[in-house]
Amino acid sequence: MRKTLPLALSLAAFAAPAPLLAQDADLPSPELAEDDEKAELAEKFADPEYQRQTALMVRSLAEVLLDLPLAPLMDAMGQAAGEDAPEVAPGTTLRSMAPEAGRIPEEIERNLPRAMESMAALSEAFEAMKPALEDMAERMKEAAPENP
Repeated sequence: MRKTLPLALSLAAFAAPAPLLAQDADLPSPELAEDDEKAELAEKFADPEYQRQTALMVRSLAEVLLDLPLAPLMDAMGQAAGEDAPEVAPGTTLRSMAPEAGRIPEEIERNLPRAMESMAALSEAFEAMKPALEDMAERMKEAAPENP
């Protein structure tokens, strides 16, 4: 495997058409692209429709997880740890073991949009603070004693 991967990469490099290897001067720097992605994510997190869809998706996932049989999971954990797994009845689920856990999907659906809105606002605040933080980092570099 270790010998074949470099060979395959070398062949791919030689076989790639020249335009694919050329540098495109119009591409943003990785830092700018990363900033754009962060801004886009903050914008999505602030979008009420995106929040609603995400909350419904995570609620559905939580519903499924609550109904997964625990016995196979416990057996796998025991094998991974090299220990005997606790005995769990074959039909046992998290919902049957802890009925109060059944309210978790509803809580997720209700609270996740608010959490996403907060994350979007926090992201925007950090973006606004970025120039000041960069200036502070530069001043700290200048003020710090040099290593001997």
